[in-house]
Amino acid sequence: MKKRFETPYAAFESYLLRVGCNTHRLGADQFTMDSPLTGVMNLIKTCQAAIILGYPQYKVTAVLSKAGKHQQQISVVFPTPWNHIEATLAFNQRVPVLVIAHEGVSGGIFDCGVTGEYVHTTKLNRKDWHKEKGFQGIFQEWKKRIK
Repeated sequence: MKKRFETPYAAFESYLLRVGCNTHRLGADQFTMDSPLTGVMNLIKTCQAAIILGYPQYKVTAVLSKAGKHQQQISVVFPTPWNHIEATLAFNQRVPVLVIAHEGVSGGIFDCGVTGEYVHTTKLNRKDWHKEKGFQGIFQEWKKRIK
């Protein structure tokens, strides 16, 4: 995780613990001797719900030119492919999945309509993003689905 996201993530994780949600992150606070995929598959089987945080991992920038003249620069931001794997496994387990994307992150589960579930978009590098009214509303709805 990039430095600019570490403090906001720590604040979000503290919030989750305060409201009774346990967090599990393979490679961060849990470890396995299995392959990463097997580890994630085993971990998700123990979870009652999942939150997928789409942090920017890769940025592709291209310049569109016409007749050799610079017309426009475009950038696309992608999350880690693991977000898609983890979300797919969680949906397969039929647990409530909350998908949160940093502004600009797109593709796969972060595209509206792909899963049929709401995708919350925010600036994950802001310390208190999880206290915003928009997030709180969707978070409470997600929490109600947890069995």
